[in-house]
Amino acid sequence: MKKAFTLVELLVSVSIFAIVMLAATSAVFSIVAANNKTHAIKSVMTNLDFALESMARVMRVGYEYACGASVPLGSTGDCSSGGTVFRFKANEDVDGDNDYNPSDLNDIIEYSLSGGQIMKKVYGDNTTSLPITAPEIHVTNLTFYLSGSAAGDLKQPKVTIVIQGYAGTGDTQSDFNIETTVTQRAIDS
Repeated sequence: MKKAFTLVELLVSVSIFAIVMLAATSAVFSIVAANNKTHAIKSVMTNLDFALESMARVMRVGYEYACGASVPLGSTGDCSSGGTVFRFKANEDVDGDNDYNPSDLNDIIEYSLSGGQIMKKVYGDNTTSLPITAPEIHVTNLTFYLSGSAAGDLKQPKVTIVIQGYAGTGDTQSDFNIETTVTQRAIDS
């Protein structure tokens, strides 16, 4: 007598195999989704780190800090309750005209938020405004808190930058909240 599998045994074994494969496949998809989210977070952190570092580098050596869109070019102004625009006078030629004069309104740098990206505007003979964050990063809030900008107040100018936003979409979306503080390197008189 030959031994063989019955139809019921075959159906049971195929069903168990299908359930095991379904569980394994969903685990693989979960790992792929986690990997995509990790890459999105890494991209955000790398790009934001670069943007913040470039902002902080030029802010430290700048002067005449001003916070707020209503502050006229070339004047200073604190914003302890936060402002959405921050500008200052650079300590070198940044507008590309090979002319630097500390008393003119050229070579002023301004940071602001536009269309979900952090923008850097350089005032000069050819005023330009460019994004400094990648398009896949969506900044929802950019706030500057400035204190000690007035000359003679015996305080070192200090700006705190708060950035909130997200990167990615759907299941791979990663939210971020970043805060850093920059102090003017030159002695404030």
